Amino acid sequence: MEKSAILLQLRVALKLAMMEEVRLRKETLNEPAGDEWNKAICHKTVSRAIISMFPEIGIKPNDASDDDVIKLLKKYISQEKERTIYELGYLKEKDIEGKSAPEVKKLVSSTIQKYGDEISEGSMVIQVALSYLPAQASEDEIIAWIQENIDFSQYKNKMQAMGPIMKQFKGADGNFVKGILLKL
Repeated sequence: MEKSAILLQLRVALKLAMMEEVRLRKETLNEPAGDEWNKAICHKTVSRAIISMFPEIGIKPNDASDDDVIKLLKKYISQEKERTIYELGYLKEKDIEGKSAPEVKKLVSSTIQKYGDEISEGSMVIQVALSYLPAQASEDEIIAWIQENIDFSQYKNKMQAMGPIMKQFKGADGNFVKGILLKL
């Protein structure tokens, strides 16, 4: 198995962020602030979080593939978006009070969908985590690949073609691909 290039990027970013943190602390007499400081702390936070998540998937970091790291990054981004909707006040305690776990999950999901761009843009941590994901393929690129490589007659329905498409476009958003399939 090929080692993860993304994990290597995360490890390098962690070292650089820690060195930057030390430099900024020295320069500002232990009261650092500003964009440089926030960026260094966000890189450190994301790197440490992803590295600490490996036991959840039962893999040692040195044995991880890019797919493993992408899976963890997506999970982390999802968790951060959920945390951020509460932090920014899009959801409050009264909104979830008395609701069942599935109802809360649905409410959180719809809130993230409604305010997703604002949440992502408003959180430097989410921006940093997104920067480690591979570039998203465009709708046109995905459609062209589907037309060249997928024979829908081999499937009972279009949604069964998700597997090969997602394998081809690692890191693609499943809902984005689903939307494309529903249009075809």
